[in-house]
Amino acid sequence: MKGCLYVVGLPIGNAQDLTPRAKEVLQTVDFILAEDTRKFRSNCRYFGIHTLAKVFAYHSHNEMQSAKEIIKFLLEGNKVALVSDAGSPAISDPGRILIDQCYTSQIPVIPIPGPSAFSTLMSISPFPSTPSLFLGFLSTKQGKKKKELEKYQNFQGSIFIFESVHRMEKTLLLLLELWGNLPIFIGREMTKTHEEYFLGDIEAALSWLPEKRGEFSFVIFKT
Repeated sequence: MKGCLYVVGLPIGNAQDLTPRAKEVLQTVDFILAEDTRKFRSNCRYFGIHTLAKVFAYHSHNEMQSAKEIIKFLLEGNKVALVSDAGSPAISDPGRILIDQCYTSQIPVIPIPGPSAFSTLMSISPFPSTPSLFLGFLSTKQGKKKKELEKYQNFQGSIFIFESVHRMEKTLLLLLELWGNLPIFIGREMTKTHEEYFLGDIEAALSWLPEKRGEFSFVIFKT
């Protein structure tokens, strides 16, 4: 009898956002795949998750190789949970290769919905949700990032992007260069103690940004 893969959403910051169903799955599966095993065990303590499952590292550097081994576990009847460090897996995190191989092997894939930075920001964005374009994390190299953005020169609507605090300023300057002073809505440290939101235009955001820390998600409105 084949097992199944659970794709489990975890909170993006606030422990109270963990669903009872997600907690139950993580406490009853045989194996858990985590981007960072130390981070996951820390999350377990923070979220009050008590699991006897074996925890394995599953990240972008071993995703292809590990997927084959995990498929073997699943074909043997084991239940496996896939999690990311925060939010929902396989959106801007590893998981897509494994999910695809599960379907190829006719192994059930079961979503356990939870928070994601994308849906959290979209739910309070003042910009129209349709049409929208989700880009996630862009390239870390400025030249390649520029080429990625240029593909969407003619797109009109809301564009969602995740960015590191260390590259946020350069990314905003690049957007300003390519598309002008567009309206922007930024979420910083969403659902956490020091969460903060900014609504304005890109030039104003560049003035607001200095000395800000944490994780950023933002949406620009392009017409």
